[in-house]
Amino acid sequence: MKRLGYLWAAPTTVACLALFLLPMWALRQMRPARWRDGAWEWLVVPGWCGVTLGCGILFASEADALRLAVHERRHVVQNLILGPLFMPLYVLLWLAYGYERHPLERDARSAEDVA
Repeated sequence: MKRLGYLWAAPTTVACLALFLLPMWALRQMRPARWRDGAWEWLVVPGWCGVTLGCGILFASEADALRLAVHERRHVVQNLILGPLFMPLYVLLWLAYGYERHPLERDARSAEDVA
């Protein structure tokens, strides 16, 4: 079932890879770190904290990776469920609710509380 999720999320992951990850990697602004718990982690230059792009997560440091892992991995799960609908839905909900009341962010924060 998880494989179907990765297939469903593939358009978002590929788009993010092409638009963000590979250009930033080519500019030496980031480097792949590892595949862990269903997500491809990247370390980026300071300024980013934790950002999920498809099945990839950008962390500024190993400390951020530890601190933000549960929250960002919940966004990966959301990507696996919503697939190509994730990014447009995220933006629409952000415009409607802002960051603090954003339903997908609230869900990710609740995952932090459980962990």
